[in-house]
Parts: sequence; structure tokens; C-alpha cells
Amino acid sequence: MSTEHSFEEKKQREKFDELRKKEEEDAAQRLAEKVGIPYIDLSKQTINMETLTFMDEESARRSRLAVIQKLGSNLKVAVKNPKDPHTMLAVENMKNKGLIVDLFLVSQHGLEKAWGFYSLLPKEKEDVTGVIEITPENLEKLQKEIHYVDDFKDVYLRAALKNATAVLELLIAGSLSLDSSDVHVEPQEDRTTIRFRIDGVLQEVASLDKKMYALLASRIKLLSKMKLNVVDAPQDGRFSIVSQNKSIEVRTSVLPGPNGESLVMRILNPKTIAISLEKLGILDYDLEVVKEELKRPNGLILVTGPTGSGKTTTLYAFLKKINTSEVKIITIEDPIEYHVEGISQSQVNPAGGYGFSSGLRSILRQDPDVILVGEIRDMETADIALHAALTGHLVFSTLHTNDAPSAILRLIDMKLSPSIIAPAVNLLIAQRLVRRVCEHCSQKSPLTKEELAKFKLAFADLPVRIPPPRVDDQTTIARPSGCKLCNNTGYKGRVGLYEMFRVDEESEKVIVSSPIQSQLREMAQRKGMVSIKQDGFMKALGGITTVEEVEAVAG
Repeated sequence: MSTEHSFEEKKQREKFDELRKKEEEDAAQRLAEKVGIPYIDLSKQTINMETLTFMDEESARRSRLAVIQKLGSNLKVAVKNPKDPHTMLAVENMKNKGLIVDLFLVSQHGLEKAWGFYSLLPKEKEDVTGVIEITPENLEKLQKEIHYVDDFKDVYLRAALKNATAVLELLIAGSLSLDSSDVHVEPQEDRTTIRFRIDGVLQEVASLDKKMYALLASRIKLLSKMKLNVVDAPQDGRFSIVSQNKSIEVRTSVLPGPNGESLVMRILNPKTIAISLEKLGILDYDLEVVKEELKRPNGLILVTGPTGSGKTTTLYAFLKKINTSEVKIITIEDPIEYHVEGISQSQVNPAGGYGFSSGLRSILRQDPDVILVGEIRDMETADIALHAALTGHLVFSTLHTNDAPSAILRLIDMKLSPSIIAPAVNLLIAQRLVRRVCEHCSQKSPLTKEELAKFKLAFADLPVRIPPPRVDDQTTIARPSGCKLCNNTGYKGRVGLYEMFRVDEESEKVIVSSPIQSQLREMAQRKGMVSIKQDGFMKALGGITTVEEVEAVAG
């Protein structure tokens, strides 16, 4: 009898605990709505224990918070009371370190659950953290020494590179100094070559022996959270560089080969992407088109082109142009390449069930004015983006197509209705990158007969809105030469080539009829679209680039 009584008491206590927890969560949810902070129930969330190590248990409890997710320099922080002085001080300290903090309101029970995971963490912190600490002093010293590729080679030969960490630090610092977008580590039969991609072109900068290559490959894989024992299958990962209170993401790729694993590190340096709209290289006649479209309250602007053509840089320039205190801008990206103050940015996390389509749905519940979707990869994401554009939102995104009109066909191929595509799309932009002629060593000379014929052919069918430039046998263009500043290539920096298809009422009628590519392109040209090749020849005529560069990317 006493056993039955004890069992009933236990059931009642459990029921009471459940009711108390529910009341606690309901109260937290009401408070979240009142203060305008998203609410989450931590009892139903998976908590990454490794993320908890960002702050020790004592500090977390004292600050009445828990760091529940860290992606690069973005933190998701669970708090019970955002106005608590201890909490506010801790959050302010995080922001002062250059971190972007998103607050989520939770119950006391939720916080206790998060803190409970500290007991499961290993007592000794592992050496591999997924972050390279480059001290400001060391980076500044290297940047003073490295201005050209030849400087890097000299520093590399002089350096006492006793371990893989020292090699990696020098490679990263050199890449940042030389504005390299990628570092390629390529094992060959007798040695391993290291090449930097500068202005889109690979240049060999150093070599490694087999032993150091093996150590470097292991170090990169450890930092990128790849499997060390897997050497016969491709792997992808990422890590961060923390220097001078800023975080730079590095995306890594490993590919097996006959002489070992080829490694590529893509450096997502905010410096290389922080370009204003006016400095992208969009010529005046199209720049006005873009500015007009950015003033519209709704619709979709798609930027198309292959990987590495500068699409993300263009989108960020758009965001910075319209970013004011009156406009709510939210992004969903993979990864967040450049942090912009005043914009709510989020990063996809497929492992956690947060992809482009699900993230886009969540973003729409936040009542944004402008949405940036890093890339449209599937029908579901495209469908949500189009409907968002039709319901009062200005949406920016990217797509992989060869030219601007083909973006329409790509959306139709995704099984989207032309009757939805037509009214939703405002502007389609295709782009490529070409190298700029070095300003310090380039020389001008008259056009050859062959070049003159090419210019006349390119400008023969310019739209009527563009006054045709005068070109004759006296016209001069810039020629690459070569100096130390451009690493003897004749080129320094890059500029975009663009073609823009503005969708109007007549264009909508053609799109609804499911046209073929030739119909779309003919209509776009009739509506005033300047082709990528024509834009390139305009820039060659202006001494910005060369005919060879334009033909290399535009045919």
C-alpha cells in the first residue's frame, strides 16, 4: 500500500514539474514577444557542447547567459533577461571584440539545461580550436615586409619554418598582404608547390618538401574539422583567422590525387569585398538603371555568373547603398563573407536543419524590407524568393547562368511558373571579372587593323540609348607592360563586366509565353541591354582593361 502511495506521489511530482516548466516557458515566450527578441525552448534544442567552451561555466552563470552557437564571428546567445546588468555587460564585451551577437530569450530551466552540459566537457581543452590567432604585431610586421610576390618569396626563404603552424601562418599572412583570393597546395612527385591566385591568375610562390607537406596537410585538416584518416575521398571544411579584432573565414577543400591530397584555401577577406556601388566598374548608363531599381520597394534582382565572378561583391555593394536606419535588411548566406553594421545576417547550417529554404521562411516572419539570399540552389528556395518579391519585399540573390536572359530559363527549368517569374523579377545582371591594366607601367598605342575591326563589330549593334563611341585608326588603347608593382604581369586589380536585362511590361508578356533563349536575348537587346562583350570593349577603349582580357571571358 505504501509502495502504491509512493508511486502516486512520484507521478504527481512529475506532473507538477511538467506544469511548472510549461508555465516557465510560456512566461519566457510572452516576455520575448514583449521585448522583441526571438524565443527558443532549449529543452527542445540540440546544444553544441563545443560552442559552450567560448565562455567558461563560471562566467556564463555570472552573466546569466549561454553561448549556444558560434559560426565564424556570429554568436547565438541565450539569455533569460536582456536587461540584466551582468548580461548586458557580457554582451557588450563580445561586441567590442568584433563579434556579432544575436540574442534569444529562454527560460531559467533552459539556461540550467545549457549549463548542465559543462559537466560533460573534457577537463583539458584541446589544442586544435579551428581558429588561427595571428597577433596584430606579427601581421603588421609581415605586411610591412610583403608588398609583392618577390617579397613573399624572400620572406619565405629567410623564415625558420620549423613546424606546420608557422608555415600556415606565413601563407595566410602573405595571402592577405598580396590580396590573394586562394592558396593552392599541390603535391607533385618530387615536391609540393604553393600557388597564390592573384587577380584571378595563379602564381607560384613557394615549395615544400614531403615531410612539411604532410604536416601542413594534417594541420589544415585538423583546423577545418576534416577526418585525418580519410585520404582517398574529397572533403570540405572551414576555419577562422582572428586578427586585429576581425574574423576572416577560410574555406578549405581537399581532393585526393596520385601524389597526395591537393588542398585549396579560399580566403574570404572582407577587404576584397568591401567595394562601393560606384566603384564596381558599372558604366554610367547602367549605373543609373541599378540605382533606379534599388529604389523600388519590391521585386527580385538576380546576379548571375560562374563561381568567382564577383556576384557576392556586387550584392554587398547593393546592400550598403540602401542600408539606412529606416530599412530592415536580413540576409541568409553560406558563409557570411562580410559583416555589415546595421544588417541582420544569418548563416545556413544544413546539419542543424537550417538551409536556404527553411531560413528564408523564418526570415519572412521577421518582417524585413530587403532580403538577401546568398544563392538560389533549388526550386523551393526560388519559389519562396519569388513570392517574397511579389508580396512587398525587395529580394537580392545569385544564380549560375552564362548570361542575363538565361536566368529566366533557369528558373523555368526549376519548374517555376512563368506567370510567377514574370511579375516578380525586376532586373537580371550577368557579370564577369577581367584584370585591370597596371596604371604604373601600361603604355598606349594605336589600334591594329584587326582590333579596329573587332571594335566596330562590337559597337555595330549597341542599343540606341548608348551613343556609339568614335573609333578609327588613330584611336589608342592601353597595352600591358610589366613592373614590380604588378608582379611583372602588366595587370593590377580587377573590374567587372556587366550586362543588364530590365524586365518591363512587354518583357513580362514574352516571359509568360515560355520563350526560347534566342527570343529572350533578342528582346533584351531590343530593350537596351549592353552585352558583356560590348561592356568589355567600352572598358578597353577607356584604358581600363585590354581586348585580350575581354575576349578571354566573353569570347
